[in-house]
Amino acid sequence: MLVAAAASAIPASLVTTQAKASGEEITLDDLKSMEKIAGISFSDEERKRVLAEIRGARSGFAGIRKQPITATVEPSTTFHPLGGGSISGARVRARRTPSNPARRGTDEDVAFLPLKDLAHLIETKQVSPVELTELYLSRLKKYGDRLLCVITLTEDLAMEQARRAEQEIKAGKYRGPLHGIPYGIKDLFSTKGIPTTWGAGPFEHQVFDYDATVVERLNAAGAILVAKLSCGSLAQGDVWFRGTTKNPWNPKQGSSGSSAGSAAATAAGLVGFSIGTETYGSITSPSVRCRVTGFRPTYGRVSRYGAMGLSYTMDKVGPICRDVEDCALVFAAICGADSKDLASVDRSFEYPHRLSLKKLRVGWVGPESGLTSDSVLKLLREAGATIKPVKFSPMPDGVNQILNVEAGSAFDEFTRGEAIHDLKNSSWPETFRASRYIPGVEYLQAQRARTLLMHKFEEEFGDLDLVVGGGVLGPILGHCNYCGHPQVALPFGDDGKGNSQSRSLVGRLYRDDELLTIAKFVQGQFDFHRRRPDLSKI
Repeated sequence: MLVAAAASAIPASLVTTQAKASGEEITLDDLKSMEKIAGISFSDEERKRVLAEIRGARSGFAGIRKQPITATVEPSTTFHPLGGGSISGARVRARRTPSNPARRGTDEDVAFLPLKDLAHLIETKQVSPVELTELYLSRLKKYGDRLLCVITLTEDLAMEQARRAEQEIKAGKYRGPLHGIPYGIKDLFSTKGIPTTWGAGPFEHQVFDYDATVVERLNAAGAILVAKLSCGSLAQGDVWFRGTTKNPWNPKQGSSGSSAGSAAATAAGLVGFSIGTETYGSITSPSVRCRVTGFRPTYGRVSRYGAMGLSYTMDKVGPICRDVEDCALVFAAICGADSKDLASVDRSFEYPHRLSLKKLRVGWVGPESGLTSDSVLKLLREAGATIKPVKFSPMPDGVNQILNVEAGSAFDEFTRGEAIHDLKNSSWPETFRASRYIPGVEYLQAQRARTLLMHKFEEEFGDLDLVVGGGVLGPILGHCNYCGHPQVALPFGDDGKGNSQSRSLVGRLYRDDELLTIAKFVQGQFDFHRRRPDLSKI
């Protein structure tokens, strides 16, 4: 399951009726049935002693449902990866490496430039924010519907922000590398006065009166919002209420999920960069499919406030860009603690990070033959790194219950209402309902098993600085998401049959700057990130 981002409470206007709890008394036979589901067994005498308490608990459920639990309310338990929490004196610095395009080139050339080159053109006034915004809006209008990657074009807001950026830059008030750069954001983030649909028909007309923290921080950096990009319905897959978002490299394929539109729009040169979310593969998977560079940061490094909550302890926010340095520059603008997200932390980030490749210790997750034949490993070995194969213990059975229970909680009111029947092409209704049958004790036991998983993963990671593998690193994708580790997906061409190839790098917790610096070195030795899809085929 590929999902990413969500906290749910369906607007009252969408709820026509509430499923009412049965008025029938709970019986001993009912308890026996629940015991069967939970895989436990009590005696009749033991059941009789707890029956009154269980009957009373049901009225408590009703009392909780009357509380104003809105989309931004999270449980009072907060998840931090091992060694988590803010660090006093944390600093964030990201330096744009020198950029000097020989010439501006055609509009098509400009549209596909990496962020640092766009920033150079804007700072040196070779291109204006207004001109660049008009270029990307034009491309969004031309290709957005063909790719089904745009849900809402934010043209009026974009032109207002572009004019402001242009005036500021002319006045010598340059804010940094994101100033005047048009971007798109996955339509899971609240944007004041603009629809936030979560990719789902029942929420098509949902509008919030506030901006998500990520949107606020990008506004402060001077970036220009040109589009709310498609996401799979309630953060699942690449199918939303108007259809399937396409992969620009192979339109016969969907762009994968659920940051589908963010990856597709970036790959097609429709935005300067984009923002996605990941719960379990939703930044890395579409980045792989669409041959762009996706960065999932350490859990908690970017505020989730204002993003649709799917899993309180797993949702992560990150950039999807054309190259690694783009990701670093965007991350520097959006990272840091936020009082509205208690899981968010302040940690230092310095890009490019100082490190010695000769001292690098790399683990390889892949076939044994790859140790000598894989081009990335050859490159790192030539740079002096030590390479060794590594295998990780599988995740404990049942840990995935965490995601399902948290999703069921996030969408509880929606699940009990009538609007859920209008959710099409999605298996979420079954998941939300099934989560009701997972006992609270088992959820907490799964969280405890997760703690063991985190310690085991760290132990097996050992003294490695990073782990490298193909695709989304399927064997440890779950480990990385449940343990909170950062990951970069790098495009690596195709297999000659239209299927995208990639390499993924997983770093140590909170050492996001080291991971991005290494990933930039690797990417810079190849040209896969500079290639463009043939948009005449869509």
